[in-house]
Amino acid sequence: MGDGEAHTGAPALAATAARLSGLDAAAGFDVGLEPGGDWVALAAATDSGHLDAWLAALVSLHGRRPLAGSLLGLQLARAVIAPTVAALVLDRRCPDPAIDNLVVRVDAVTGLDGCAVRRPTVALLPTDPAATGRDSIVRADEDDLHQWWARRAAATLAPILTAVRARAPFGIRRLWGAVSDEVTGTAIEIAQLAGRDPYPAWRYAQRLLAALSVHAPVALTRARPFPVAVPGGEVLCQVRGTCCLSYRSTTAAGPPADRYCDTCPLRDDQSRHRRLHDWLSSSVVPV
Repeated sequence: MGDGEAHTGAPALAATAARLSGLDAAAGFDVGLEPGGDWVALAAATDSGHLDAWLAALVSLHGRRPLAGSLLGLQLARAVIAPTVAALVLDRRCPDPAIDNLVVRVDAVTGLDGCAVRRPTVALLPTDPAATGRDSIVRADEDDLHQWWARRAAATLAPILTAVRARAPFGIRRLWGAVSDEVTGTAIEIAQLAGRDPYPAWRYAQRLLAALSVHAPVALTRARPFPVAVPGGEVLCQVRGTCCLSYRSTTAAGPPADRYCDTCPLRDDQSRHRRLHDWLSSSVVPV
């Protein structure tokens, strides 16, 4: 089945985006937003000077160019992965991850401050009630839907991550590793926000990664699931497959072992569980 053409009907993508925003404001995304003001077309980020400006701001903040490259790559990967994987997990619908369809707002301190899609185009399954919608691209089955997503997401990510690598000494394998971590992290976060069992979402993310690995230029490192017992139940977190180097920031204090992220692969599991358990007592699900 080819990439398909849209059909006529209801705004399915906007409905899914609204449901995601209803779970958590940060989980949602805008539909139909055009570049302007602080919002930048992802396709124009590398040749308009925005990438250099964002990287310079991160270097100024953290004092380390490799870390700045890591964080910038993660933010841009999140703009591609977060809205698409979130919509897939929640509704088995997928906004188009083509580079000319994505708009981002990036802040040096807070990171990715917003992501949006310009078009209401949505890929979905034949059984979806919105399958006859004018903006719907109907895929044959779930595997076909995953391949559609993976092919288009990889085509967007490849030039963006290559551009980041050309500007900062953070390897392309690690940049794609951050993409992999974002897929699994988004999947279990959305499942738990929706009150669902996160383990099927974790397995679903592995299927997405299997599809993405066909199109990625390097082997994808994988995160591992990390359940944390809390009063009244369990929260599924993850141990990322790739370290983001945040512990190297000049703003961080204390020995390296104390500066590792709670989901960092460099942190030992005993302290990881203790810290996550304590934090989960009064916060949202970390991924």
